[in-house]
Order: sequence, then structure tokens, then C-alpha cells
Amino acid sequence: MQSPAISAVVVNYRRPGILGECLRSLGAALGRVGEPTELIVVDNASGDRSADVVREVAPDARLLVMPENLGFAAVSRGIEASTGEWVLLVNNDVVAEPDAVRGLLQAARSHDRVGSVAAQMRFAGGREEINSAGIGVDRLGIAFDRLLGEPYSASEAEPVEVFGASGGAALYRRAMLDDIGGFDDSYFFVLEDVDVAWRAQMRGWKCVYVPDAVVHHHHGATMAHGSSLKYFQVGRNRVRTLAKNADSTLLRRHGLAMIGYDIAYVVFAAVTDRTLAPLRGRLTGVREWRAYRRAGASMRAPVELTPPRGLRAALGRRSAWQGTSAALRNDNGASATDRDLEETA
Repeated sequence: MQSPAISAVVVNYRRPGILGECLRSLGAALGRVGEPTELIVVDNASGDRSADVVREVAPDARLLVMPENLGFAAVSRGIEASTGEWVLLVNNDVVAEPDAVRGLLQAARSHDRVGSVAAQMRFAGGREEINSAGIGVDRLGIAFDRLLGEPYSASEAEPVEVFGASGGAALYRRAMLDDIGGFDDSYFFVLEDVDVAWRAQMRGWKCVYVPDAVVHHHHGATMAHGSSLKYFQVGRNRVRTLAKNADSTLLRRHGLAMIGYDIAYVVFAAVTDRTLAPLRGRLTGVREWRAYRRAGASMRAPVELTPPRGLRAALGRRSAWQGTSAALRNDNGASATDRDLEETA
């Protein structure tokens, strides 16, 4: 039997309704690739109808049920079980347009150093705004979704090289994942795709953003934005990512500004959202600094990062996320986001 060109992996936790919509769209998109594909769903011990939905909507999919909630780190279990040359990661709250996967694969094959491909992720629910057009990282180590909150017309018309791909809808070359050591399972969720993108850049892999590969994201359907858990994870994983990947020159030149940013952010969250979870997350990361510094030592190298984007950009990100939370509350009583590339202060 011919090996699949693409192995699609979807991680799910207690969202059977949106999971069904995701799998229907993904099945249709995979069917238009014109080559063999496979679909793997990793369920994080949901204990609800999620497994039944997979069997009903995608009976040919391989279902892996975890004994406990591993967070997004469960994606590694799906990748290990897959066999395709390319691995497509899709959030369970994403709906793919019919030609999205085919467009990603075409761009992926454009150069043998393309290690990942980013879709154009749009906010679902009638918001005519971009959720992500790939990700970037600035010299303070702050990660951000490109073109967040911008209208569709603000996007490039043709594929362009970017720093990395949002793990919510991204195609990864298996050889690249093998080269960099795959996803870091210790992250649980948030910023794991930034860590992968940074390590890929250090190894000379390219990422391409494809504006015609469109998916729609029910942003915030799984994990509450502004929750203590989310704040803690973002703070901890920000420090981990810097410890692993920031080279010594970057830390010497911008370390004080990084610390200043984090102090300002912690104060902002404490005053605005009445939480010290960002501080607790960062302190946990600081205690782990030496271990993560050692873990990244063999791969660490300078990469090109963007200039710091400043307060206006930070407030713009926050405004975009708040708009998402409000829309979700109006739609179904939910709030916030299942992933957050940047703290949004």
C-alpha cells in the first residue's frame, strides 16, 4: 500500500459538537488532495461523546484515546502513530475550506527546505478578520500572530516566507520535525508551535504562509482566555521558550527590556484582570531556566527576529482577543481562546 502524502492529526478534549464540524470539513479537504492521506484523532480522555462523533463522522479515522488529558502535547502521540511524509495539524475548533489542504501541500513542495506551511486562519462566526497569517517573534521574545485582527484584504496575495506556522492549522515536513526533535511535550499547551518554529529557524528550515489556504477558527471554544490556568501556562512557557532558544547575544542586548516587559505585563494583568497567575507562571519558568537552557544548548543559534512592536501592537492584540471573547459569549456563553501565541497585554 502506498504511504500517505499527508497524515492529519486532530487533538480533542471535550468538544464533540465542534469536533464533528472540524472532521467533516477536514475529510472533504483531504479528499481533494488527490493522493493517499490518513486521519488520526487523539482524544484527551474526554469522557463524553467525542469518541462516538469520530466513529460517526470519520469512520476511517484512527482514534487514539489517551488515559488522561495531555493537553496539546497529545499531538506527539498522533505524530508517532502517523506515517505520512507531511503532518497536518488542525485544531478541533477549526473548519477547513475545501481546497485548503491541497494549497498547503503545493506550497510545501515548492522547495526542499520548506519545513512548515501556515494557513490563513480567519475568525469564524462572521468576523471578517484574520486570526493568523503565520507567526512572528520579536527581539523581546514576544510571539504574535501576523495580521491579527486585520481584514482579509490586508494579507499578501501570494505565498510568502514567515517565521513560523500557527499549530492550529499547519503542515509540517516529517523530516523537519525529526531534525529538530519534534514538539516539546512538557509545554502542555500554548507556545509549543512557537518553540517548534524557533528551533526550525535555527536549523535552517523555512516556513511559508499560503493566503489561499483558508481555515475558519472558532477561536476560544476550548480554553478560556484570561483564565488563571491560561495565564500561568503562557507565563511559564514564555520563559521556557526564551531559555531554550534565545542566544546569548540576544539576551545580553535585550534581556533588561525583556524583564521590563514582563514586569509591566504582570502588573497590567494584576490590575486589569485581578490575577497573579502570570507572575506564578514566570516564576516557575525562572526556576526551570537552567534545565531548559541546557536542553536547548546543542541547537541554539542566532536567528532573525523582528524589532519590538511596542505598546500599541500589544493593546491591539488585546482588543482583538476581547472581540473574540465577546462574540463567543454572545454565541454560546463561552469565553476566550484555546491558544494564545502572545500574552495580549
